[in-house]
Amino acid sequence: MNAQRALNLGKVCVLPLVLIAFATAGCGAKKDPFQQQVTRMATPDRLQTDVSKSQLATLPSDELTMKGSTYFRQGNLQLARLHFATALQKDPNYRPAMAGLGDVLYRQGDMAGSRDLFTRVLNEDPDNFRALLGLGRIARDRGEYEKAMEFLYQAKDLQPESAEALTELAMAHDLLGQGNLALAEPLYREALSLQPDDPNIQNNLGFNLALQGRYPEAISYLSRALSMERDNARIKNNLATALLLNNQESEALQLFENSIGKAAAFNNIGYLYMTQGIWDKAEQSFRKALQTSPTFYLRAQQNLDRLRQLRTQAIQGPQE
Repeated sequence: MNAQRALNLGKVCVLPLVLIAFATAGCGAKKDPFQQQVTRMATPDRLQTDVSKSQLATLPSDELTMKGSTYFRQGNLQLARLHFATALQKDPNYRPAMAGLGDVLYRQGDMAGSRDLFTRVLNEDPDNFRALLGLGRIARDRGEYEKAMEFLYQAKDLQPESAEALTELAMAHDLLGQGNLALAEPLYREALSLQPDDPNIQNNLGFNLALQGRYPEAISYLSRALSMERDNARIKNNLATALLLNNQESEALQLFENSIGKAAAFNNIGYLYMTQGIWDKAEQSFRKALQTSPTFYLRAQQNLDRLRQLRTQAIQGPQE
């Protein structure tokens, strides 16, 4: 599944690397901490009535892993994790289940656990596509871009027609800034040629074009993405941003308003104007946000204060 991109990037929490090896506990031996974790994950949730432990016990590791992969593609992370973990209980060294569980933990925000699994897989199989892709994502999220590129280019070389690998690699280029945006664009286009009906890739390419300042092209791809997923707030916000930067303020405001509310829309528009140095329009938008919703007062007021600081600094010039 392709990740989506938004124009506002959040900070990534950096977690320490902790390598945990699998070990088979002997008679009277203390269980490895990861085995204990797998055992907990392999216990069906009490709220889950359609899967029982006895049902899972009859399935071999490969079938459990195939079912886990199906649940993962469907977005059911709970059942995916249950099936992958049960497969690992049966065979602690079954790499497809390790990689599958690594993908689940990544999606659930457990970067350390995900990294441990992918590292184990890669130590045993240096050409494992899922592990290379997973470690590339994690390195990118940690801001370790050189390491991310190494993993992701290896994954792309192994499966050159994988839209997923192309997209992840392009996203890493995007994060490296202006000098790499032109390198990301052909990767997105190649991914889109492989999966032309994927709204996430349409969104990613539109995001890249917006970063390059090619707003009409960005609007075209983002509009297409939104037509495929009309309720996707992230695509709406990206399209609204591209419209605003293309001097289509009324259309941008309507989209922002439909996704985040009128006060937040005015605040976002003001922030975008502020980043572009269009200070009068930024101030007007922040004041409209304050007038529209008193409960939004703090955030818009903070942006107004920041705007005043920027103006003062511009008037005074650089300090010695």
